[in-house]
Amino acid sequence: MDLERFEGFDAASIDRLPSEAEMMRAADSMIADLETLRVAPLADPYIGPAILEGKAAGVFFHEIFGHRVEGHRQKNEDEGQTFARKVGQPIMPDFISVYDDPTLTQLNGVDLSGAYRFDDEGVAASRAVLVDRGVLKGFLLSRSPTRGFNHSNGHGRRQEGRATVSRQGNLVVQPATSVTLPQLRERLRTEARRQGKSYGLLFKDISGGFTNTNRGGPQAFKVLPILVYRVFTDGRPDQLVRGADLVGTPLASLTKILAAADDFQTFNGMCGAESGFVPVSATSPSLLVEQIEVERKDKGNNKPPVLPAPSLGHGAPVTGGAR
Repeated sequence: MDLERFEGFDAASIDRLPSEAEMMRAADSMIADLETLRVAPLADPYIGPAILEGKAAGVFFHEIFGHRVEGHRQKNEDEGQTFARKVGQPIMPDFISVYDDPTLTQLNGVDLSGAYRFDDEGVAASRAVLVDRGVLKGFLLSRSPTRGFNHSNGHGRRQEGRATVSRQGNLVVQPATSVTLPQLRERLRTEARRQGKSYGLLFKDISGGFTNTNRGGPQAFKVLPILVYRVFTDGRPDQLVRGADLVGTPLASLTKILAAADDFQTFNGMCGAESGFVPVSATSPSLLVEQIEVERKDKGNNKPPVLPAPSLGHGAPVTGGAR
């Protein structure tokens, strides 16, 4: 099984990057995580409660919600149009609000990759209120109108050489009520016991994800976790597992958010879609979800080499595969 650990450092200027010592500590932490992952048990297929920590929750919302409120998808008949006719209707719990604001350059002291002053159609960036207290309010809009919305809110974006469409910038999940992270963990245990589970899952870090919004395929999403833990109801220490992918469908997943913590984390990255790759960010607190589905990921069948790599010298012992 290919094992991955990734740590990114995003800053608007050189002086805001972490020090070399901080980066070295991050590298040491990644090495330790990989050594632990090598001997961690395989995750089992699972459906039940889970906590998505901040970055994982941000990517979760980016994939299952953000792409589905891009304006051009609401009028394309090849699209699933998940939320096209749901403006003014509740689509998630009433303590959750969501907006996308490219005018934000920082949030909680973190530089945001999705910031810009004007979009790629020359329209000034502005905050787009997408969900207010669980009720869908609008979409991410370019100059191309969609049903009930005739003006751009500055979200027309593209990679050089591509046609412009509406895209995400800085997506932010804002709960009206929250608890501490330890309290959220205790609520996870309580919910797992209620569902007859011996453990819930904690998604601590992710590498990214993808979604399909087209009618021609399953309109589902997949988030690719890196660090996943079993949180046992009897209080045993958390157990790291490997080989888990988080999957599901948007309408079911969004309605099952039970609670949010008071921590916020930001995922900075690149998002690919019809108009190419653009920088984005997604910020969210940790979220407790009533029901998450996990499937096993492809593990591969590569064997360690029979002979050592030439760079190791003659007679060097073979202790494992090197890539």
